[in-house]
Amino acid sequence: MKALNAKTYISLGLAVLVTSTLFAASFFGLVPDRPAAIRDGRAALAESLAITSTALVTRNDLATFESILRMVVKRNAELLSAGVRGADRTLLVAVGDHARLWSEVADTHSTDTQLHVPIFSGSAKWGQLELRYSDGHGVGLTAMLNSPLLMLVTFMTVACALMFYFYLGKVLRHLDPSEAIPGRVRAALDTLAEGLLVLDRRQNIVLANEAFATLAGVRPDALLGKSAAELPWIDSNGRPAAKASMPWLAQLKRNAQSVDSIIHLRDSRGEQRMFVVNCSPVLAEQGKPNGVFISFNDVTEIERNKIELYQAKDQAESASRAKSEFLANMSHEIRTPMNAILGFTELLQRGYGKSEQESLKFLNTIHSSGRHLLELINDILDLSKVEAGQMEMEIAECAAHLVVLEVANVLAVRAAEKGITVNIAARSPIPRAIRTDPGRLRQIVTNLVGNAIKFTERGSVRIELYMEQGGYENDKALFAIDVIDSGIGIASDKLSAVFEAFVQADTSVTRRFGGTGLGLSISRRFARALGGDIVATSVLGQGSTFAIRIDCGAIEGVPMLTPEQVVAASEVTSRSEQALQWVFPTGSRVLVVDDGPENRELLRLVLEECGATVDQAENGLVGMEMALARNYGLVLMDMQMPVMDGFMATGRLRERGYAQPIFALTAHAMNGFEQEVIAAGCSGYLTKPIHIDGLLATVAGVLGGKQVHTPERQAQARLPAGHAVHTAPALPLASPAPALAADDAQADSGPLLSRLANRPRLHNSIRKFTSRLAEQLDAMDAAWQARDLAALAALVHWLKGAAGTVGYDAFTDPSAELESRIERNDEQAVAASLALLRSLQARIVEPSATE
Repeated sequence: MKALNAKTYISLGLAVLVTSTLFAASFFGLVPDRPAAIRDGRAALAESLAITSTALVTRNDLATFESILRMVVKRNAELLSAGVRGADRTLLVAVGDHARLWSEVADTHSTDTQLHVPIFSGSAKWGQLELRYSDGHGVGLTAMLNSPLLMLVTFMTVACALMFYFYLGKVLRHLDPSEAIPGRVRAALDTLAEGLLVLDRRQNIVLANEAFATLAGVRPDALLGKSAAELPWIDSNGRPAAKASMPWLAQLKRNAQSVDSIIHLRDSRGEQRMFVVNCSPVLAEQGKPNGVFISFNDVTEIERNKIELYQAKDQAESASRAKSEFLANMSHEIRTPMNAILGFTELLQRGYGKSEQESLKFLNTIHSSGRHLLELINDILDLSKVEAGQMEMEIAECAAHLVVLEVANVLAVRAAEKGITVNIAARSPIPRAIRTDPGRLRQIVTNLVGNAIKFTERGSVRIELYMEQGGYENDKALFAIDVIDSGIGIASDKLSAVFEAFVQADTSVTRRFGGTGLGLSISRRFARALGGDIVATSVLGQGSTFAIRIDCGAIEGVPMLTPEQVVAASEVTSRSEQALQWVFPTGSRVLVVDDGPENRELLRLVLEECGATVDQAENGLVGMEMALARNYGLVLMDMQMPVMDGFMATGRLRERGYAQPIFALTAHAMNGFEQEVIAAGCSGYLTKPIHIDGLLATVAGVLGGKQVHTPERQAQARLPAGHAVHTAPALPLASPAPALAADDAQADSGPLLSRLANRPRLHNSIRKFTSRLAEQLDAMDAAWQARDLAALAALVHWLKGAAGTVGYDAFTDPSAELESRIERNDEQAVAASLALLRSLQARIVEPSATE
């Protein structure tokens, strides 16, 4: 409840004094007694009537006396009844309801309401006159409340309180400094954004404007009379400020100037605010300070913005340094495999391959260098997707231990070249299968095991699998993988930095071991997206442990593998690392629908090599008719074709009840495109350029193919780490082939050799593409001259998919960039891209027709 102000207290006090005075005057008889006067009047009337009644009784004229009583009762409102009673108590005359109203108790003596007077006949008592009055003031509490004295006192109290209140308002206005300020001036002060206070010599507040009162969380008049030192002033650390440090004390004590002082206050919401304070004296006679005028300029937001600006500047400088180091590092990382690719390609072009075995060695080097470039590009693309919030996890059931074993077997070759070993062990039973994203899990393990091998000069890399219960939200079960190495280790103050993008423990590591500094950052983000995390521990010079944790989903009822079974699976997987080839069941038939003849031819050769029969259609309409006319185990459908595209053809097939699997072939790989092809009715999709191992794994999964050992033939390149094939509703993740950036391709002048040149059965398809390429580039030039952007976009889309499919990956990125420039209608950029494609065409080297 809000306290009363001083003026109200004074007014009430004065009213109480007046009331007390009235009570004292009444006690001493100085106030007229109205009840006594009424009693005297009633007694006089009774005596007068008694005298009249004596004269009439002696004449036995009671009728006249009754009429007199009736007149008296009628004229006196307070007289309820009257009567004359004989000596024998007989009621002789009754006016009003006297018999009922008269109380016999009053016969002994009169009261304020019942008076009786004796009537004499001669000297003998004849009877008595009785007068019954109303109780005008009630009885008990009612009588007290109706007391004239109480009503007088109450009236005087209320009237005096009101008069004193308004009177004091006039008087105090000349005494209260805050009231001495005119209303228009106060209103102006209240509109200011700055807080204002006026203090007297004792630091008591005599004026506060609306801005300051809002900070304090009270009304301005509630601050009046309070000591300013009692407000919640604090220092810069949030602790209560010393009262002696208040900047206005110098004004009050020494009349010293106080300008731009800094002071902090905890406001009504509990937030710390910062003010620049200026104090000016309020002078009295002889120039002595009689008070101080204080202004408070709130600079809280300015200081916060300044701090944020400094932090942003530091972050920007740190990011700039990290990215500069990254670009310098990436230049080295890209040029190293590029030197190998271009160098060995030129050796083959010049005929330095002395034998087929040596030429195959050169090609394997080119292939591995290309894969390394692909890994760099994939890392950069993955990071950009994660930071843009576009990376989606494709959760499916998978054997996580087999994913780890596969990665370990692939990387064991690299470890063996350094003279170190990769060992796998299980510390506890683990589920045979869990629900996670196998592709992202493979990428995480590949990054961490690859790093462990890279930074270990001697000793071993150990991978331990086990289950961990709790430690994260909901106390869920986690699949745990520890990657332990005996390498160079990481300093304790650098452990957190290694998970930042573009950062390694120090620049000497980059110079010594290479790397982009992206792998750990991407891996941690993937692990967190999979419901877990990656935590690192390390001892400098002794080795590091990277602990991976991922959510494995519900594992109730899932069979568990013992540690011995996990080790046995590792041995089986290791022994199976020999040449394998897919074999499809007899009678397997596949329909390839694509408007590019070289694409159809390549797919036909690859699939027929595995035992499938392949039919071809050049557009969606022909493909739809063929699919309805013959039973195919699988349809591979290009999505962008003339006459009828893949979307329409697939939709119409599904409308007619076609239930066989249809996989989309598309050069589009943008986020969200997979939902479009699934919505159209496709069972899954593969991106162009087609990765042959991924294609064969997909087709084998649909047709029921199996892998068989082929000791007489060396196994071709394995499906790269981080790539997997899925079917709807889990969407496939195709493998983009390594490609040069547009600027690098333009700056290079070396020969372009298809990455499929080591497969003689595909040479004819490669040569068909190179023959058609010249015609298509001429058509692109013609479409551009006519500004037929739709035709030009269709030709470029064909080139983006077809070139990579036959192994000329250098065309893929420039074609994609040209598509983007066509959409923007950037004429200068489109012309430059067309010139770049021409320069790439001039560098193509076809496989020899005699191979």
